This record gives sequence, structure tokens and C-alpha cells, in this order.
Amino acid sequence: MQRFLHDDAEAVLHFRSYFLDRTNPAPPNDAAWAGGGWVGLKTGWFYDTFQMGAVGYTTQPLWAPPTTDGTQLLAPGQHGFFTLGQAYASLRAKGQTFTGYRQLLDELEVNPNDDRMIPNTFEAYALSGDLGRVRYFAGHVAAMKFKGVPYFVNMAARAGAPANVTAGMWLGSVKYGDIDKLRLRSSIYYVPDILTSNYNDIVVGLPITGSFKARFSGQFMVQGSNGLNLLTGKPLGTFAAGGKMELIWGPATLWGVFTQTGSAFQYQTPYGQWIGYTKQITKDFDRAGERAWQVGLILDFAAIDLPGLTFMGSATMGANAINPATGAPLSRNNEYDFDLIYQVASKSAPDWLKPLNLRARAAFVDQFETNYMTAISEYRLILNYELTWKGTRR
Repeated sequence: MQRFLHDDAEAVLHFRSYFLDRTNPAPPNDAAWAGGGWVGLKTGWFYDTFQMGAVGYTTQPLWAPPTTDGTQLLAPGQHGFFTLGQAYASLRAKGQTFTGYRQLLDELEVNPNDDRMIPNTFEAYALSGDLGRVRYFAGHVAAMKFKGVPYFVNMAARAGAPANVTAGMWLGSVKYGDIDKLRLRSSIYYVPDILTSNYNDIVVGLPITGSFKARFSGQFMVQGSNGLNLLTGKPLGTFAAGGKMELIWGPATLWGVFTQTGSAFQYQTPYGQWIGYTKQITKDFDRAGERAWQVGLILDFAAIDLPGLTFMGSATMGANAINPATGAPLSRNNEYDFDLIYQVASKSAPDWLKPLNLRARAAFVDQFETNYMTAISEYRLILNYELTWKGTRR
């Protein structure tokens, strides 16, 4: 019999340092440097049936002027905080697992959006598992903790509904296949009287030679209010669609993307990051009517004996966005993103150094109005280092 709190148990200590400096078209700017991370523990499976886990998170100011609030690295006012982001229990049988209370969810439009100090986490009660080659998730999400605050709120409040409106979310998703051959994914969420949203995508991988392959992707999502339309007080609805082509040749990947958002309303993303193909560091390119094109490049420097070093760059051009209430045109936005990522991967590096990950990001946005142009520049420096301990089976 397993020793419940030891065999196959896992503890993690994750350190994160994050510096963000954004220059806006008009003051104030957004800047802060935060440090923190999380500590977590999950038990082994008691009689292969029951497991518990918890993760505590913290973000603390290292340099955070009160005049540059807005980075979402810290709570409003540039304050640090602690929060119990995960605390769950799981039951499993015949390959199916039920998990209850605070947990991470990564179900397409409902996701961690882990691009600051602390990810989104959720209070949910859900069943997940595999049915043949299909991976599924189905359950109820009662509340959400947004990445920049320590507290949980109900799903209607998170979407921006009036303070007297409360609601949870019904969420389901299915996923099939793998990205190098054929992958299909679909999800739907329903927040009564607030929002219904459905996301779908397909990826087809085509090997051409031993070192050269192509990948073609398409996505379509549709979203609208439901019931009493309490989010805005009137019906709303929109869609977004996109196509992507990738050419992969050894250490290099070149891609091109096109997306279109419906003109009736800006696409809403209250429960995670926008997963449209043109999601960028600063802009999402999901405004009402917006049409966007993107080209990008990934280079893996392992091919020139620099293992662990990766460069990513992209340019995105957005146009045709409108104010859905008036039909008035909005700015035409272009964004240029650059990423340099280093994960210690040298065979000669000591084991204690290999969990170190360093990332430098830069974004430059040009916003063209009728008679003038404004600009945004953003710089990020991120350090991650994780220590793990795993109990061994007796």
C-alpha cells in the first residue's frame, strides 16, 4: 500500500521575478518590478483513488512607484499580497477524475493567462478524463481569482456585470489528436443571463521531408449574451475567425496569420487570455470589426551550439476596427514583438542550474488615427526558477 503523504507526492517551490515598463501615449505610464512565486504540495493517490493539493502564491513589490500603477504585477495601488490560489481534492476511477474547489483550469477560453506574477485560478467542480482518444472536461465554475488580485469573485462579476448580479459558469470542452498530425478542439461556456461562448479549432500537420513540414490551422468562435442580458442590459453578439500557416524547417519556424472579428461587438475575454492567433504582448486585435494580419519567425539556436536559446519575432497589422455603438472608426494598430528566451540546457551545466529560465520581451505599437499617430513601447524581463521534490514509491 502507498504511503499517502509520501509515495508519488510532489512539492514545488517556484521563484519568479518580473519587471515591466510600459510607456503609454499619454501619462501615466505603467512600471513595476515584483518578486515572489508560489509553493505547492500535492499528495500521492490514496488507494489510487483520492488526492489533495494546495498552492499558495505571493507577489511583492521590489520597485513599484505609486505613480506607475497598472502593470497587473501587483494589486491595485502597487501592493503585494498572498493568496491561496489552489486548494483541491480529487477522486478518480477508471481513468476519470473529479476535482473540487480551487484549481488551475486550461480549457481554451477559460485559462490561467500566466503572463504576470500569478496565474488566474478558479473555484470549480468538474469531471475530466479520456474517452478513447478524446480528452474531455465538464463541470461548474463558481468563481475566479484574476491574476492581479488576491480574491475570488463570481463569474458574472468577473465579466463586468452589475454588483447585484451573481452567477457561476457551466463549462465543457473536448480535445482530440496531436498538433503534428490532426488536432481538433472545441469548448463552450454558459454564464446564465451573462455570456455564452463557443470556441473551435483544427490543426493539420503535413510532413514534407525529414526536416521540413507544414502546419495549417483554423479557428472559429462565436459569443453572445443570453437570458436577461444583464451584462450590458441589451442583447449582444459577435464572432471571431482566423487562419494560420506555419512552415517548419529544422530550427526555424515561419508563420502567417489572418483574423477577423465581427463588427457588432468587441470579443469578450474575461476568463483568460484571448486565444485568437493575433494575440500579442500589448494588443489583442479583437476589437469590433477588426481585421488583422501577422507574420512571425521562431529560431532555435541549438542548431549553432547554443542550446536553450530561442528567438521569436512577429509583426501584426490591424485595421477596420470600429466603435460598435456608433460605427465610428477606431485607430489602425500595428504591433511589433520580440522575445529572447533562455532555458539552461547545456549538458555541462550543473543540475541545480537547469530549472533557470530567463525571458526578455519587447513590444512596439503604432496607433494611427485620422490626423496623427501615437505609440506604445513595452519592455519585460522575467526570471523563473523552480525546485521540485517527488516522493518515491515504497
